[in-house]
Amino acid sequence: MKILFCTSSMGKGGAERVISILSNNLIKDNEITILVNTNKNIAYKLDDSINIITLDKKYKKNSLIRNISRIKKTKKVLKEQKPDIIISFLPMPSFRIIIANIRMKIPVIISDRNDPKQEYKSKLSNILMNWLYPKANGFVFQTKEQKRYFKDEIQKKSRIIFNPINDCFLKENKIVKKENTIINIGRLMPQKNQIMLINAFSEIIKKYPQYKLKIFGEGPLKESLKKRIEDLNIEDKASLCGLTDNIKEELEISKIFVLSSNYEGMPNVLIEAMATGCASISTDCPCGGPREFIENYKNGILITVGDEKELENSIEKLIKDEEKIKELGENAKKIKEKLKTEDIINQWKEYIQTIIGKK
Repeated sequence: MKILFCTSSMGKGGAERVISILSNNLIKDNEITILVNTNKNIAYKLDDSINIITLDKKYKKNSLIRNISRIKKTKKVLKEQKPDIIISFLPMPSFRIIIANIRMKIPVIISDRNDPKQEYKSKLSNILMNWLYPKANGFVFQTKEQKRYFKDEIQKKSRIIFNPINDCFLKENKIVKKENTIINIGRLMPQKNQIMLINAFSEIIKKYPQYKLKIFGEGPLKESLKKRIEDLNIEDKASLCGLTDNIKEELEISKIFVLSSNYEGMPNVLIEAMATGCASISTDCPCGGPREFIENYKNGILITVGDEKELENSIEKLIKDEEKIKELGENAKKIKEKLKTEDIINQWKEYIQTIIGKK
């Protein structure tokens, strides 16, 4: 079978990580092509047999001209590749692939990866979604809340499939002595709300100066977050650590992981933190990803989105109770049984065959 994945890029990100895992597993029995706008900064190792096609040889500044050009090139790719099925991630690539595919009628599965209330809040994206998405053959959602956003005609031809855990997180952790570290991993942008975590942490270290905060990631808010840390005079305790290839090791040695986001799809980093046995605190953010896995105070802690004081109190409860940290961490590891790569891949295979069978 010829499978074409479509997305914006294969840089660091949740959608890209899932595409890499799916592609590397499906390539064993299929021919895989990934269609991207740019092939710069491929962040995940891909099997050498996977074909990557790039739309943008030259980047056009005008967005209308750029997207018309991408649609034309996408049509050409579809005619040349003749895939048996297209799996598209993220709204803009999905809009373009549906338009390009209108006459060819290749089966299309759209995989939504974020909070749809945010993804389709602009008038244009909402119009395009309502016009184009009913033309797709299937949909993969990550949460029940995400699915409920869409009309019945879309819900009826959809599946909920969780993200697989990268195989390295399924391996038994090295026995390490945990450090007095609170860790956050994510792009430095408003959605991730690291400013709330920094503010809460500045209160924590007044009582518990032995603790440190590490924030991993890059993004447009780097300078403003750095300034906030300086203004709070906590540079010796809070660090913006940039990107790292050792996320598993950093999670293993940290006592507490915090996801401070205002909204998410299904946050891979939370899943990975839980899999390593890191006691996790997460906002109960739309579209319901964290609450799919966290049973409050059994294998993690859920807090109200944007509630700085609740975050501070939750961190303090854990710091004061080392046994609770261990208990949450041990219970969190059970997530590995739910999200084995092989099981998730099999769910995708079965759904792909269902959609092709309905053609």
